[in-house]
Formats: sequence, C-alpha cells, structure tokens
Amino acid sequence: MTNDKTLDMMAEISGKAQAQISFIVPPTYNIDDMDSRVSMINLIFSGCYCLRSTKNIDPERPGMVYIDDEASEAPLIPPLMPTFGQLIGIRARKYLFDYNRAYSIRYAGAYDVDGVALPEFSFTLKTLPRTKPGVKYPEHDDLTLQAAREGAVLLKNENKVLPLGQGTNVNVFGAAVVVFRSGCLGAGKINPRYCIRVKEGIEQYSSLKLNAELYDYYMQEKNELPPAEVMARAREASDTAVIFISRGSSEAHDVLPEKGGYYLTDDERALIGGVSEAFPRTVAVLNVAHPIETRWIEECGIDAALVTGLSGMMGGRALAELLEGTVSPSGKLPTTWAKDYPDYPSSKNFLTLKDVRTRYPGEDIKYLATVYEEGLYVGYRYFDTFRVEPAYRFGYGLSYTSFKKQVISATRSQVTVQVRNTGDCPGKDVVSLYARLPEDKLEQPDLRLVAFKKTDELCPGGSETVTLHISDSRLKSYDETSASWIIEAGLIEYVLDGKVVLGFEQQQPITLKTVKNRLRCPILIRELSKNDPDSYPAGHLTHGSVEDTLPYMRERDETCADQELENHTDHFLTMPEVKADPSLAESFVAQLSDYELARLAVGGRTGWGAEDRGFAGMLFGEGQLQKYEIGEYYFADGNNGVNLFEPNVGFPTSATMAATWNEDLLYREGLAIAREASDMNIQCILAPAMNLHRNILCGRNSEYFSEDPLLAGRMAGQESRGLEDGGVASSIKHFFVNNAETMRDRNHSLMSERTARELYLAAFETAFEVHIPDTVMTGYNAANGSYCSNDSELIQGILRDEMGFTGYVMTDWGGYGNMGMDHLVAAGVSWIAPGSPDDSLVTPILEALKSGRLSRARLQRNLLALVRVILKYQEGKR
Repeated sequence: MTNDKTLDMMAEISGKAQAQISFIVPPTYNIDDMDSRVSMINLIFSGCYCLRSTKNIDPERPGMVYIDDEASEAPLIPPLMPTFGQLIGIRARKYLFDYNRAYSIRYAGAYDVDGVALPEFSFTLKTLPRTKPGVKYPEHDDLTLQAAREGAVLLKNENKVLPLGQGTNVNVFGAAVVVFRSGCLGAGKINPRYCIRVKEGIEQYSSLKLNAELYDYYMQEKNELPPAEVMARAREASDTAVIFISRGSSEAHDVLPEKGGYYLTDDERALIGGVSEAFPRTVAVLNVAHPIETRWIEECGIDAALVTGLSGMMGGRALAELLEGTVSPSGKLPTTWAKDYPDYPSSKNFLTLKDVRTRYPGEDIKYLATVYEEGLYVGYRYFDTFRVEPAYRFGYGLSYTSFKKQVISATRSQVTVQVRNTGDCPGKDVVSLYARLPEDKLEQPDLRLVAFKKTDELCPGGSETVTLHISDSRLKSYDETSASWIIEAGLIEYVLDGKVVLGFEQQQPITLKTVKNRLRCPILIRELSKNDPDSYPAGHLTHGSVEDTLPYMRERDETCADQELENHTDHFLTMPEVKADPSLAESFVAQLSDYELARLAVGGRTGWGAEDRGFAGMLFGEGQLQKYEIGEYYFADGNNGVNLFEPNVGFPTSATMAATWNEDLLYREGLAIAREASDMNIQCILAPAMNLHRNILCGRNSEYFSEDPLLAGRMAGQESRGLEDGGVASSIKHFFVNNAETMRDRNHSLMSERTARELYLAAFETAFEVHIPDTVMTGYNAANGSYCSNDSELIQGILRDEMGFTGYVMTDWGGYGNMGMDHLVAAGVSWIAPGSPDDSLVTPILEALKSGRLSRARLQRNLLALVRVILKYQEGKR
C-alpha cells in the first residue's frame, strides 16, 4: 500500500528551471472519491487532492493554491515524512470541484525551510465525468442501496420522533452533514463511480425539504452554532433538528481514546448542547466507522439516534429514506457499544502509537508484546457475564415497527421461530439464538451466539417462519489439557430474546476432535475469570521492547515430510496446456528449476504508481518464466469494491455490512464485486478481511465484521463464496489475530490457546464451513511466539491439516516476518507479496535450497497449490 511510484510532472519555469513538485496521484480526479490513497499516510489529507514536494516547505510560509485564479484553502504541511517527501494537500471536496471539467491549478508563494523562495508551479487538473446512478451495472447500484438501508442501526427513538414523515423540513447541523463519509481508507477503501451524500439524497430521493441555508453554513466544515437569526429561521421551519457526527478510519492508524477519536470534541459537544436547547425534538445521525461515546445522547436529551456506519455510494439516499420513513431500519449492532471506553476489558492491553510514545519517551521501541488478558471475554461475552451494562449491546437495533417471535419447535439441532410484524409499517427483523453451556472443567461466558437469520420484509400483520440450525461445532469448547474439542456434560440452554426456549441435559461429555496444541502461549497469562475477582486486566504485561528480537519468540517445527513432485511427461509444458488438462499441474511444477520455483513464489510489482491502474500486485511471469506462458494474474484490494483507480462499485464497509445480519446480501455483494473486478481484468480480490473487533479502537475494524466469530465467519464466508462464484479468487485475511494497527508488523499477540482457537481462529473456521477460499493471507503480526507468516504449525498444522484448506497462502504486503524468505516458504507460504521485480527476494530462497535449509519438495507443494488456483482464473474467467 505504501510503495507508490509517482509520475514526475515537472513544469518549466522561465524556460529553464523546474519546480520540484511531483504528483502523488494522476492528474485526473474523481470527485466522488473523497480520499486518495495518500490519505492513509496521514489522516490530515482526508478530502484533499495531494501533491508531493521534493523540498522541505516552511510551515510558516507554505504558499497558496489558486484554482482558476481564485484562492483556495492554504495547503496542509505536516512534518516531513521521509518515505513520501513533503506533502501538499489541496482541499478538494465535492463542493469545490465540479464534474467533467478542467481546472487551472497554481501553487505560489512557498518557501523552503532555508528561506529560499520556491518557483511558482501550475498544472491542469481534469475531473472525471459523473456516472449517473443506474447507468452502469444498475443491479449493483440497487444492491448497494439495500446494503446501506439494512446496515443502519436505530439506537433510540423516543416518542417516535423518527421517521420525520413526508414533506418535513430538515434542519441539519454539524460539519459531518457535508463531510459525510462513504467508506474507510486503506485496503478497504472504495472508489465509487458516483456517491450520493446527504444533500443529494434528501433533495433527489425523498420528499423531505433540506434547509439549504444551514447546509451551506456547514460547508465551512466547522462545528459551530449558526448565527441567532439563522437558528430562528430554522426553528420556524421545523421543530426538529438533525445533528451529524462523523468518524473515519484507516489501516495503519488506530483510533485514539480522546476527543475527536472515541470522544466528542469540545466543539461537537457545544454544538449538540446548543441545538438540543433550541429545538424540542433532536435526532443524531452517527456516520461513524466505530463505536463512540454516547453519554451525550441522554445528557443532551437526544430523542433519536441512528447509526449509518460508513454506508457506501448510496449512503445519502438510504439515509434520506430512513429519515423520511420510506424504509424502516433493520440493522443490528455487530459490536457492543460500551458506556465508556475503559469498560472494555481489552482497553488496558491496547496501546496506540500515542500510548507508546508517552510510555517510552525517546526510546526506540522495536516490538510490542500485546497480552490478551481478557481471554474469552470479548464484547457481549464480557458484558453479559460480568453484568456490566453497556450503552448498546451486540445485536441491538430498533425498528419503526414491532415484531413478535413465537417458538414453534425446539430441539438440540434446530429451533423454528415464527416472526410476525405487529406494527403498522413494513420491516425486517433478525432472529438470533444464544446458548448457555455447562461448566465442568472449562469456564464459559454466560452466552454464546449459535445461530441467526434475517427475515424478508414483512408487511404489517405478515409473518415468516425461520428455522435455525445448531450443529455440535456451535457448542464445542477447546480443552488444552487434552488438545481436544469437547462438549461437556450438563445442562445446555438455548436463549432467544433473553428467554430460555429449550433446556436439555448433555448426559456424557463428547470429544468431537483431538488435535495438537500448536499455539501454546510462551508466557503465563492470568486471563480474566468470573471465578477470580482479582483477574480483571491490569495491562502490566503488555509492553514495548527495545531489543532487536521478537519478545517471547518460540521455534516452530518446520519438518517437511513432503516428497518431491515427479514429472510424468516427456515434453515441455506450458500453462495453456495445463489449463486444458489440469492433471498435468504436478508435472508442470516438477519441471521448474530451483530458480523458476523461487521466482514464481515471489510477486512481481505493485500498480500504485500514477501511471498505473491501482492493482495491489501481480504474478511474475517474465524472464525465464516467460516461456511457460503463465498469463496475467492481478491482485486488487476490495473488501467492499474494487480498489483500483478506475471508479466502480462502492458498498458500505464490512462492519456496516455485518450490521445487516443478512447472509444473502453478503453473497450477492461478492458476486457484484467479482463481476466488476473480472471486467477490469483482476483475477484475485484481497478480501474479505475478517479479524475480530477485539478492541473498538483498531483502525481496521471498519474492514472487519464483528466482535463475534460466528457472525464474522458467516458474513466473510458468504462474501468469499460470492466472489468465487462470480469468477475471481478471494483471499480471506488476516490469518490471524491481526487486531491492532499500531506497529502492526512488530506487534506480538499473546493469549491462551483456548482463546486463540475459540475466538480468533473460530472466525476463520466458521467462514470455511460456508466456503473454503482459494487463498488465505497471513497477518502482519506475530502470535504466541512466531510471526504468522513464519508459523508452520499455524499454516501447515491448523490451516491445512485441521481446517482442510487446499488453496495457496500469501503474505500481507511486506509482511515477511523476521526470519527470512526461506522460513516463509518452509512455513507453507506459496506467494510472497508484493515481492519485487528484481531477484533480491529470490536469491535467499535459492541459497536456502542449495544449503539444504529449505526443502525443494515444500517449495514445489506450495507452488502447486498456487498453480491450481491460477488455472481456474486464466483470462479472468472461470
């Protein structure tokens, strides 16, 4: 993500000199894409068009940008970042630029830090024409709209303030009404062909009447109360105010538990207080990537609160329909919202970059050891068990209508429920079933989600019968003493909406499967226990290390019992021949020389340069490999759209998709993304990402689904199935416990093996029950003694032997661990991403083969898995 190539665009000054400024993005600008890739480098560039300077610009004299000779906002000059140079951000939100126009951009008056005036620099910026909704892939547009509607969660609705009703005047307050986020940054970023935000949604897709005076006031992006006369006119127009709060997120940045992050800013709090005093009815719209503090909802007397999440290209239309009442909210929270951040038991063991700098001032911290003291008690499992009242529990969400659930039948393996709409408007509901498990040797959280199902839309008085299936895998627990998956003897209860609907006695303990303890924690952890009142996490073991070696590193068994592949043909094989006869795959790999094997195992290059199209990586098929006619095989990020420079579909973020609790919707999302990816010649989508929401501050949580492994796994599995049914490979990631962005490639997660298996690996196992993907991506991080990409027991033992994975394993981009290229291969990694077009990463593999440290058989087997997947997607089609 961060090794962009930039296209130098030097301007002639006085016929001789050149301004030393280069483009970070192409000179063609999609104004429906709020954030360019450079935004994840520093979040200050959100909403900017960015240039890069080779000079260190004086922050006191940064110069001025002129757009068509009119002064624009002064450029943003953060501290120098050596990897990227000095960045200049031109504020270029949707209201600044128009579609399909050429703008003259002039940058003048800047000085470098030595006091030397920089020459004036000018260029032409062209904006893309807007694609109208329904013109290209109209069925995909409809699907993104459904997702945005169903992903919205209604937290509060006193006195039925919502819906506002047809023709209502809408008084909008807050900068977030203008800066209405459609997606996150980083790998989960979308690049939509159009984006409907609040203004357009209200004016073009509802009968509501937007208070344009208020909207125009907040185009300055300041959270301030308007002048008294503006407030008076607004109050005359309507007695209801709609306040907007927004929070974004990005990979490489964790959220801070401070004002502007988890907490409201002083300006936001003052604005909310002032508006709630002036209007008798107030509605809060939370356009947020993650849970935030919500005490202000009660303190300021907010009547209704609606979480839109980051709702994709149709977010503004969906919001307008929800406010008007055309659609009833049906989303349910995929993550618990606490009353305050310290209420999360993981909070003591989650260090942000600011925490590291504060705790270790002036020290060069090489690694973080992050201890999961909370153990199994993540999210609702903690709040339910320890009777800690959250603000809003996992699975919570209101509707404009009401439902009644009646259990028709209940057995150990299935529960049938009739859901009836008892209200006065159409709506959808979610049936979610929990289990309370017996405790003999193993302590259990109070409840565990074991099944769920979303209904179709039910008209008033209408009903639907839903059958929930509960397999033994939903009831199993991991016993480290016997390295077994077991169900203990005792009473098992099924709970629906807080009521026990079935209780049955498990007469004898059951051992479902015996494996090996492959993830022993290298240190002793006192995990949170309801039987130990002194076990609440204190965070003392989580720490930074200045040492050059991974703390608590533990060697893994890399013994390879594989036999070398044999070439059963007597002639040279090319990939097209193997495509015609896949049984030749082993012979094809067997004929490759050591160099060719190593070269194929290392990626070629990324496509993030300004002259490229934005692909994340590609197979290397040049040089000595060219004769094999391997063909094109491109990778692109794409949790919720195809993350290329070419505008395409843009779904809500994965966390918002999970709030739909609609498995069919996730499957169809996968199909839609696959179709557009295939049409853009992409063979593998690097999605879905499915690490758990262990801590709400993780910067990638918007890319992930939930705090619960069943919900996360089912959603990820359906998206993966849709992608591959649609004709592109999917890559489920990040395997595993990639739960923080702070020092993510030097962060060591430590937990009991039971916690690792029942929560973090269980999400992947559940996804595989739905669909086993073509490829799995390892995490940047280390876990229980080894980097995930270097861990043969994790990859060969758990992923392949226990979970039955047969595809190929890739690293995250640059996530090579700490033991060298040969250990990646020995652990079972098939493809090293993004690799390099030269042989700098190939040579160490060859040296290891020559010395005998690395088995040629293991390298062959890794590549055989890769080749078999490539064959499925030659020419971008099945």
